[in-house]
Amino acid sequence: MNDHGARERDIAELAGLLPAPRARDIPAGRQQILKEHLMTQVRRTDAPDVSQRTKRSRGLVAVAGASVAAVALAAFVAANALPARSRPPAAERQSANGATHTTAAELLAKIARAAASEPSPVVRNSEFMYIRSEVAWQVDTIVNGRETSAMEKLHERQIWLPVANVCASGLLIEQGARTPLSGLPRVASRVAGSQPSGNEPKLAFRCPSEGHLGDASYRLMQAMPTKPAALLKYLKAGKRWTNDDPATEIGDLISESIIPPAVAAALYRVAEHLPGATVVPDATNAVGQPGVGIAWTDPAQPQYRTMWIFNKKTLQYVGTRDYNVRTGVVNGESAIVQRAFVAKAGQLP
Repeated sequence: MNDHGARERDIAELAGLLPAPRARDIPAGRQQILKEHLMTQVRRTDAPDVSQRTKRSRGLVAVAGASVAAVALAAFVAANALPARSRPPAAERQSANGATHTTAAELLAKIARAAASEPSPVVRNSEFMYIRSEVAWQVDTIVNGRETSAMEKLHERQIWLPVANVCASGLLIEQGARTPLSGLPRVASRVAGSQPSGNEPKLAFRCPSEGHLGDASYRLMQAMPTKPAALLKYLKAGKRWTNDDPATEIGDLISESIIPPAVAAALYRVAEHLPGATVVPDATNAVGQPGVGIAWTDPAQPQYRTMWIFNKKTLQYVGTRDYNVRTGVVNGESAIVQRAFVAKAGQLP
């Protein structure tokens, strides 16, 4: 079968897998991100180790006393109705609503081809993915039952994630703090040296492990399907780990990982056929690097968008921005500065 016939077959298979649109109050991915931030911060008061990703640390919570934990967990649902903090450039706001000669599907097809042309690195199981970025997210603080919110200052974030075994200790350095990372505390954690009580939740996987969606190692990503229809099925099956829709899951994967070229191309080919995407011709990442954006809109809440930003020349992913298109409120932004494989956690390329 020629390339055109294979492409038409992929489109037909993907169309059959896409669910019918359904209304919801808050996107499932946004709910899960906010909830995990709150629970991660509560756990940090008891355990020295933290979950491997914590959804890119989008938001921090300061809890004064254990009695506030329940209030914090209930408060996450209000995070989409916070006051304005900053606005995207005027050109970006205009182009997000304006017509464009390149559709989102056409742009994603080009991005997929560019990703497929990247060389495949040779990586040892003992190595770590290193990602350095500049980030700023909306910080929600709850003290004595009162919630306040503000945008962080733009700051450097460095993370080391194991290539083959998510149980191995990675490292996060952010805002002066060095935080050991492991895939284990996502489902069960206790203070080092303490004895198990017998009531701990069962581990979601046994060590060593290549992880799962939400905590995916490079080796797991290498094993993901590269046929768009099969990959979409895989992402939907992984919803039990993340509660994310496919577009949100793809966005999380590309935001802080090094993805094998064939899998990256397949992810963008899946995204090409997902609804809710808009081209932003003139977008900038958190450090002001110009690019082109793909903004994703939730049908139930069209004012909220998450934008993936790509270099206009290379079409490589360079950052993200979360914002309210009606008010211009920016809830978070990032810029990828460097990605590499290194021999150990803490080592610089």
